Amino acid sequence: MSTAAVELTDVKFSWPAQRPTLDIPHWQVEQAGTMLLRGASGSGKSTLLSLLAGVNTPQQGKIELLGTDLARLSARNRDKFRADHIGYIFQQFNLLPYLSALDNVLLGVQFSKQRRQRLRDPAEKTANDYLTRLGLSQRQQHQPAAELSVGQQQRVAAARALIGAPELLIADEPTSALDADRRDRFINLLLELSNANGTTVIFVTHDASLAKQFQFCTELSDINRVTSSLAEADDA
Repeated sequence: MSTAAVELTDVKFSWPAQRPTLDIPHWQVEQAGTMLLRGASGSGKSTLLSLLAGVNTPQQGKIELLGTDLARLSARNRDKFRADHIGYIFQQFNLLPYLSALDNVLLGVQFSKQRRQRLRDPAEKTANDYLTRLGLSQRQQHQPAAELSVGQQQRVAAARALIGAPELLIADEPTSALDADRRDRFINLLLELSNANGTTVIFVTHDASLAKQFQFCTELSDINRVTSSLAEADDA
């Protein structure tokens, strides 16, 4: 039986009227592992994440998340699967600006009965605890998200992704706006909370210096035949 939380086999994807973006023979991430996925801008990182989250589907190949073949799910069931099993930290955070930080975090369990059931404490207490550990004061927790700094919004997005102990956490360049010290503290706490929940982490970045903080590191160019062939052409 596979111990992989994520497994891709012969996955190919192209945007309409464009050259192929992804051609991945095989890639997997172990359950409860922490994976740094690195790649240059334009290398297909965000496209890959859209496939992992079930937002898009490949033209060819198989994507299994937590033992489920995403291609066998309807678009509606992929949305439900994502809400139940995946926490996502978007590069632009995607917070609702008029809601408080606390209410934004609670959205992480509002649409998933499974994630609510995994809470050990009431949802508001858990959200408050996560935000406090991530450095937001009580006053900041009740401020509209639009009034928070970029760094504070980032931490709200992380708490929203983590609440309800999703089995998989996907983080898309979440530390690009932070200085090195704040970045390292953020990553350490993110991994600590993920470890406590048994959450598998896929952390996407262009920064190779972060690799030492993760159990595994994958260069997208090493698994994606498209970027590999382009690199070889550039070197020729």
